Amino acid sequence: MELDVRSLMVVFTVNVLAVSLALPAIMGWGMGPAARHAVLSTLLQGGGWLFLVFSTFWRNQWQDQACSVLAMAGMSASLVLLWRSIGLWTGRPQRAWPMWTLTVLMTLGYGIGFEHYPWRVGLANGVLGLQMLAITVAVSRHSPTTGWRWRALIGLCMTATATVTFWRGILGAFFTEAYPYLTAPHPVNMAAALVSNLSLMLTTVAILMAYREEAERELQAQAMTDGLTGLLNRRAWTERAEALLADAQRYGYPLVAVMLDIDHFKRINDERGHARGDQALQLLSRLLREELRTGDLAGRYGGEEFCVLLTHTREGQALSLDQRLRQCLRLQSAQELDFPLEYSAGLAAMGTQDTTLDGLLRRADEALYEAKRAGRGQVVLAPRHAVETREAAAPAVPA
Repeated sequence: MELDVRSLMVVFTVNVLAVSLALPAIMGWGMGPAARHAVLSTLLQGGGWLFLVFSTFWRNQWQDQACSVLAMAGMSASLVLLWRSIGLWTGRPQRAWPMWTLTVLMTLGYGIGFEHYPWRVGLANGVLGLQMLAITVAVSRHSPTTGWRWRALIGLCMTATATVTFWRGILGAFFTEAYPYLTAPHPVNMAAALVSNLSLMLTTVAILMAYREEAERELQAQAMTDGLTGLLNRRAWTERAEALLADAQRYGYPLVAVMLDIDHFKRINDERGHARGDQALQLLSRLLREELRTGDLAGRYGGEEFCVLLTHTREGQALSLDQRLRQCLRLQSAQELDFPLEYSAGLAAMGTQDTTLDGLLRRADEALYEAKRAGRGQVVLAPRHAVETREAAAPAVPA
């Protein structure tokens, strides 16, 4: 069976257009920004190849030039969007302006120098090859949050396609007699068409793998996160807090548990509306994230109640944090909610008798209710266990 380059180009164009329409149908319209970039990349790639196929049928120079310029712009832009989607998926987004600058300059240079065949072929294939290599570099970077299989698949496809693209550009620029027109039956041109078709299939599989991975991470995050405040929910907070408590007991570093409860929250909902109540919860949650350190843990325990675990922290440091948080809350609530927001808190420092998280939280909760009984808007420090108090008060025995 004989194959010609034009037929392979038409087959590739039909395939890429089919993929560009199938991807959003498979992924759904609620996809994240990375997946949207990947879908748009495929659409632009399909449009670029469609214009390129059209350019082979036109006999009018201006029609040929217009279709060819649009084709190069679409192909280059599709690579930029794919590069961008990989950066979002791997959590390593880069500044996109250098890639877009290459696209703009290549499109302008291609259109201006269209009549000079070696120039436009060398320029277009050179820039497209560089952008493909940029994608290979992007997927080769270490990313602990993403799998290596789909990244390796895209890297392999981009490397192979870049190789034949560079080769075709060299032929057109420096050995024009061997590659005098787009559909010339040169072995490299034939190889480029075959590699493009194979790469399309494998890259589509890789995109679907990346999207599935993203969806699984999103579901996992939703299962662990409180939807309103963005903090950990009670179950996720408890699981992580138990691990932090075990580390503190094993290595002997101080730890403080804090229970917080927004004062008169029911009155806020009744008098100001549930929307204002939600804003109050979101404000306190945001300030907690801003004030806490990396190793600390905050979560919404239920309703208007929050739990915080302060690692490597003693009672005095926890009280200082409480003071800073209260000052920020008073200031921000007056500006954002138009009324002052206060909370009551109970602090419990981990002692030798706190063998479980439940016991430590029970002491913090008792201190919280003591703060409420005392008039709210304050913090109460839970008393130490009786055994620890007697040990701390005992006089030192001389050696």
